[in-house]
Amino acid sequence: MKFLDNFDINHVADEGESKRDFGPVPAGHYRVVCERAEETVTKSTSTEAAKFAWRISEGEFARQWLWDQMNLDHPTSSYAAREQNRFREMCKATNTITPKTMDDFPGSECVVDVKVRPAQGQYGESNEIKRYLPPVPKDAEQPVQAAPKRAGNSGWEAPA
Repeated sequence: MKFLDNFDINHVADEGESKRDFGPVPAGHYRVVCERAEETVTKSTSTEAAKFAWRISEGEFARQWLWDQMNLDHPTSSYAAREQNRFREMCKATNTITPKTMDDFPGSECVVDVKVRPAQGQYGESNEIKRYLPPVPKDAEQPVQAAPKRAGNSGWEAPA
């Protein structure tokens, strides 16, 4: 990497990131942008799942990450139905109505309802996305409107 030929950490300004705590964010609602979306196979059930990496886009916790995985093909039908409903909720919130691939999600925005999952065993506290909501307008004077249309939405119109 040519960049590393003359790189010296003593000549790069500290932006303060190293001083921030990147533990779980407090429970609440956060405006987020999807940074990554991918298909995967779960280790426990060897079934299809969708993984998402979200970045908080504003406020005190801007630039922090939240992750979610939805096991869309779980062998237990009630669990699979719940996960598919969460996926549907996320698609509606991001206005990605008819996604064709996971590439339709990066760049999409929505609001997530986050809770803090208590530490369990060897794992510390973590965040869990409980719900996906459409983005709230930044200007409270504006009426609430749908997110911009995303890829795979040709021919779709919001109901009147």
